Amino acid sequence: MNKQTRLLCVSLFAIPFVSFAEPIEPEMITIPAGSFEMGSAKYKTSQPVHTVTLPEFSLGKYEVTVSEFRQFITATNYPAPQECRHEMDGWFLLWTKGDWETNALNTSEYQPVVCINWETANAYANWLAKETGKPYRLPTEAEWEYAARAGTATDYFFGDDPDRTLVCEYANTGDIGGENILQRDSNTSYYNWSGKLANCNDHAAYASIVGMYKPNQFGLHDMLSNVLEFLADCYENDYSNTPRDGSAHQSEDCNRHATRGGSWHWSHWPLTMRSSQSKTFSGGVDGFRLALDGAAPKLSKTTKTHIAQLQFAQNQERKRRDMQRPIPDPVSNLQLFNNTDSVTLTWDYPEHNFLVSYRVYRNSLTGKMFKLIATNIKNKQFTDANISPNKYEYTVVAVKHHMQSYYAEPVETTSRVINLPGTFEAEWANKMSQSNVSFAEYDNRNGLSVAGAQHSQDKATLEYQINVPSDGQYRIDYHVSAPDSIEAFEIYSEDKLIGTSKMEKTGDAKVWRTQFASNLELKKGLQTLKFKALNNDWKIDWFNVQKL
Repeated sequence: MNKQTRLLCVSLFAIPFVSFAEPIEPEMITIPAGSFEMGSAKYKTSQPVHTVTLPEFSLGKYEVTVSEFRQFITATNYPAPQECRHEMDGWFLLWTKGDWETNALNTSEYQPVVCINWETANAYANWLAKETGKPYRLPTEAEWEYAARAGTATDYFFGDDPDRTLVCEYANTGDIGGENILQRDSNTSYYNWSGKLANCNDHAAYASIVGMYKPNQFGLHDMLSNVLEFLADCYENDYSNTPRDGSAHQSEDCNRHATRGGSWHWSHWPLTMRSSQSKTFSGGVDGFRLALDGAAPKLSKTTKTHIAQLQFAQNQERKRRDMQRPIPDPVSNLQLFNNTDSVTLTWDYPEHNFLVSYRVYRNSLTGKMFKLIATNIKNKQFTDANISPNKYEYTVVAVKHHMQSYYAEPVETTSRVINLPGTFEAEWANKMSQSNVSFAEYDNRNGLSVAGAQHSQDKATLEYQINVPSDGQYRIDYHVSAPDSIEAFEIYSEDKLIGTSKMEKTGDAKVWRTQFASNLELKKGLQTLKFKALNNDWKIDWFNVQKL
């Protein structure tokens, strides 16, 4: 090799790698022209049901993958979001560092791209359209529903599935298999989050490699659930002003866009249900697929190569899933016994061998998500001495080969008396009306709070069973969030008015302050302390009662 040749080789290897390959175009499915009844009488946001007539169009067979999206970022250096709701520790944490490539949930180049927002998805579609000369775009809401339902009138394109046992063949959703991993990794749950847990195993804990489940009648994959999909339409609360020709609804003030489908983190819902997302929000369950006017184009060489690589990844994933152990049978006859200072659970299970153990789960409030409190239990009995005064639930699962069963039917505690003086949580109410329990996010705390039902004409009430040690004057303070200063509550003991309270403005909904509520004259003994709201625009985290 002469000197000139050597210098040429050195200079070539010194040049950064640049890919001159054509962009990967999505594999598209032609959706025939037709009319359908869009919406459902079951949901207010899906009304009025109306006829939509669409021309022929094509839709991505799969959601856009990390591999495809990588080309866009490499080519444009687009400023994609660098923070995302993707890490979990009992629940999705607030904004943390993470992007489309590096986040807590990605495990494959062939998963749908997440940790993007609507603006980023739309920018990708515009870039691909410019690069290919084909007008790729985000689908409209009408196109999505028409294509997802594929001529069917049932809840899902494969039927109604009331027992939630068939969905795992068609979608990646909140299921028993995913629950195993979710509880193991972050002590959080699908159960009681957004609906009923699927009573089957879809073999994916987080977003799945695309195309792993059976397609619908048009040949589209993952339409029911895998990741939530961004759409072109500006979102409105119903269909009163939406187009009837299948085009996207647009408005001048468009801060939220329609989204459709479910995600691995939620229980699935019928295809007519709607949702929306802020155009700047980026999360670990949000992705998209593309649409195109007219028939599906021929596959390019680059697309064929991508399909071959995807098929290899799918085959490898199928082999991994085939090796998974079966889900064990659930426990039965779960019973709860209230003791003076503890709760005892008992249950039945048909198997009796060293391979089977049990886990006990408990929630903070009836109907809320379960968290693991005990594991590797060998006896069919458990006593919990760390009890709480409010109503809450327990459930138990059987575990075999590190796989846990479906949850046993939950059992509920009875309300216990709150002994004063002291602090008690707002959600410990024995009874509550026109109010709801939500998260209280402040100072890195992610507990529960009670909020007034702001859209209700009726005012909230909260009732607590208390035990007062002696007659006298008591001071009550509460930890609150209030957007305005208000007359807050009338306070009753056994239906006798004993005080009133005010709330001073705290400002933002996430700003909390400890405030004086009222001085109360309380009699010794057991009684009901009732708070009748005069205004529902408030949140309460806890109460503190001290004798003066």
